[in-house]
Amino acid sequence: NCIEDIRVGAREEERIDVFPNPNPKAPILIFVHGGWWLKTTRKHWSYTAYGFVQHGYTGIVSDNTLCPKGRIPDITQANRAAVAWAYEHADEINGDRDRIYLAGHSAGGQQAGMMAVTDWVQHGLPADVLKAVVPLSGIFDMRVIQHSYLNGFVQLNGESVQTQSAILHIPDSAPPIQLMVAEEESTEFHRQAEEFLEAWKAKKLDGSLVIIPDEDHSTYIFEMGHPDSPTCNAVVDFFKKH
Repeated sequence: NCIEDIRVGAREEERIDVFPNPNPKAPILIFVHGGWWLKTTRKHWSYTAYGFVQHGYTGIVSDNTLCPKGRIPDITQANRAAVAWAYEHADEINGDRDRIYLAGHSAGGQQAGMMAVTDWVQHGLPADVLKAVVPLSGIFDMRVIQHSYLNGFVQLNGESVQTQSAILHIPDSAPPIQLMVAEEESTEFHRQAEEFLEAWKAKKLDGSLVIIPDEDHSTYIFEMGHPDSPTCNAVVDFFKKH
């Protein structure tokens, strides 16, 4: 059961697909997909919602205008719009507006970091609209992207590399986070997670790191659609605590 192509933002691509749980007042889990900010759409990632729904969640897969047509700040705004939509329309999708969670992988992990550091009051929402966040394989210091071949596509500049680096914007109050990486990922993903967690805890915020054994960047996110997989269980078990 899926409600497709709900527009949440100003741009044509800023849409979500919603997978309502059969039971009312279910917790809501928003998933932000990866693809290096320039590839794939929510349609490639709808399988992730199956795992969430089987665990009792209403699933939402968000989407955005890809680079280079858009820019990463536009992607951040699109995902904030998805959170706002979920809060405002929770009852219509058998969801509980007081139990909204968010996870994202790779480029979506960068976005999950940005959602965790967002001042939601400035967007007309409760400060604690997100009860917990799981960035999977996120990039939190975007200077590494600015100095890579990817910048020819994502076009980070001196301002946006600062505004889109979550590690530079950790607030004094924020939701609990669980960082995740796969054991076989490149060292940069591990470094980014470790440094972000250190900075998060330096603000005395609730944070942890989970490493999924024997998997790599792609294989462990493919498991998200399997409700009994280590990846899916690690995400939902964390959210159940909050």
